[in-house]
Amino acid sequence: MSLPAGKLPLDLLRALLHGLPRGDPSVVVGADIGTDAAVLDLGGSELLVAKTDPITFATIDAGRYLLAVNANDLATTGGAPRWLLVTALLPEGISRETVTSLFVSLTAACARGGVSLIGGHTEITVGLPRPIVLGALLGTVARDRLVRTSGARPGDAILLTGGIAVEGTALLAREHAPALRAAGVAEAVIARAAALLDTPGIEVLPAARALHATGRVHAMHDPTEGGLAMALHELAEAAGAGLRVEADAIPVLPETAAVCAALGLDPLGLLASGALLATLAPSEVEAALARAAAAGVRATRIGAMTEPQAGRVLVAVGGERPLPAFARDELARFLSADPTRA
Repeated sequence: MSLPAGKLPLDLLRALLHGLPRGDPSVVVGADIGTDAAVLDLGGSELLVAKTDPITFATIDAGRYLLAVNANDLATTGGAPRWLLVTALLPEGISRETVTSLFVSLTAACARGGVSLIGGHTEITVGLPRPIVLGALLGTVARDRLVRTSGARPGDAILLTGGIAVEGTALLAREHAPALRAAGVAEAVIARAAALLDTPGIEVLPAARALHATGRVHAMHDPTEGGLAMALHELAEAAGAGLRVEADAIPVLPETAAVCAALGLDPLGLLASGALLATLAPSEVEAALARAAAAGVRATRIGAMTEPQAGRVLVAVGGERPLPAFARDELARFLSADPTRA
């Protein structure tokens, strides 16, 4: 059976990961569903955190996207990003100016984030329609401050920082503005949507730091491909728990709502970097929201973790239904409808 573009189905991924050897005692956190980054114990006072992720949709400011998506995942452990390796696979015919622009974007992002670009690999690759850039980011976390995606517990409140879906909305506005105009989206809305890359931005490190500083967070997870819905599925899968989410509590940015309505996309399944999920005891919610607000981070309580037998439920006007799952990101679905957009 052929698979669509996007993340592997959870059942297939679960089967593949089940067979991995687990004998290395230095692996504190290894490959698992919903796990954002690996964690290694090399014997020092800090643990080493490692993350790798590609950029496959963006071409404009791809270096900034690359560091952000990797740093976001690393931040969910409570760690700090420090060193970056990059592999850039570039299509035949790419210009020197485009390659230079990518490098400038990447080095500027690293300088802003206090990350050292320490190496990698570049090549012109046969058969690519656009650049594919992969990052391998390393960082550190104090061994007594590690947060695991699997740490969510039944009864925990679920917090969401930021709104959805910043990354997907900004990408559509920056790279597919003609399609939005043709669908009737006003020029001012397109401009505001494109600006979401800068404000509020797709970086969640400040949000992760604010929540992590409370010392009470049980789990954090970074919604990316497949949107908030798939991130919630992954959070529940990692914890072996169920969840119940209030649809009306989910903050959907107005630009996202306009873009998705025009293109027939579901915001819950659209690229969601720029948001962060966290779980903690209900008694800790007010303090966590206050700390986030003091750091300039918008946070919202959107639901609760439940016992696994309760399932994964979305509560909306008109009743409850199973939390939707997206076989591929809504952006990928938009691109596949017209291959010339890819």
